[in-house]
Amino acid sequence: MRILVTGAAGFIGSALCKKFRLSGHDITAIDNFSDYYDVTLKQMRVKELLTPLDIEVLTLDICDRMALEKLINSIKPDLVMHLAAQAGVRLKVNESHKYVESNLVGFSNVLVSTIQNQVPYFLYASSSSVYGDQASIPYRESESNLHPNSFYGGTKLTNEILTTTLVSKSETVARGLRFFTVYGPWGRPDMAYFRMLANTLVNSKLKIYGDGSIERDFTFIDDVTNAIELLIDEMKIYPKGQSDVVNVGGGHPISINKLIEVVEKISNKQLVFEKLNRNLTDVSKTMADPSKLYKLTGYNPKTEIETGILETFKWASNKNTLAHIQKWIESC
Repeated sequence: MRILVTGAAGFIGSALCKKFRLSGHDITAIDNFSDYYDVTLKQMRVKELLTPLDIEVLTLDICDRMALEKLINSIKPDLVMHLAAQAGVRLKVNESHKYVESNLVGFSNVLVSTIQNQVPYFLYASSSSVYGDQASIPYRESESNLHPNSFYGGTKLTNEILTTTLVSKSETVARGLRFFTVYGPWGRPDMAYFRMLANTLVNSKLKIYGDGSIERDFTFIDDVTNAIELLIDEMKIYPKGQSDVVNVGGGHPISINKLIEVVEKISNKQLVFEKLNRNLTDVSKTMADPSKLYKLTGYNPKTEIETGILETFKWASNKNTLAHIQKWIESC
């Protein structure tokens, strides 16, 4: 397949580009190399993961509608894998325009161009953030009581609504991927697990919000890329114009306190951190119901947190990463 990947220098994007290329697909990769966190991390992902596979990442912002339209029209992809977005739930109110520009305007540009160019398949990153604190646990795709706690979550829910509306009666089949706290080597430095590991390695500052009782359904990056590849294959049976969403999570949440225990055991070092009040954008618990993913693909995320954190610790401990990790943490 000829696949366009947006956000290709990001955490999930770079891992997927590598996965797709190793599976024999033709990849066109784009990223705007935003400075949400230190851009050297994105550059290193490209250098270490993608360049050896002859994958070039073009610098292109999805907010540039004309440039995006020209690219999609010229390469005529079979699949658009849309991952580019303003990530995170904790941007200040006066920075909310970043969510609007990337997650709404940029998303709309990609979606509309995909449909207008009659691209057969469109997959995009949604989030467990769409569920909010009022949805029943475990989170099921059929849940109708969706009230996101954050502006970010609101934009992701809007993406799902826009996709369902526009894909209907088009030549495209669409699928939203509701990711649950994806972690692993080459991950994002704004994430709690990443900052904990950095704290054990370079004594970087660490803040813990709340009493540590909030729970997250951590999903290892390899499980995510495996699930996506299977979900793409499964989509090929669907009629044009169909759209759905799928949870990409294993349904095994752990608390932040448990994560602290795991990191301390693996690193053999006690975390030193500052406790702050719980952030109101944080939901109390995320937990995927993975039954739809399993029904569609026969696959469930299976990496245990101890295994995934160990692999991430090994990556964070290598010389190349250690030389930059403090700067990455301080950038966000």
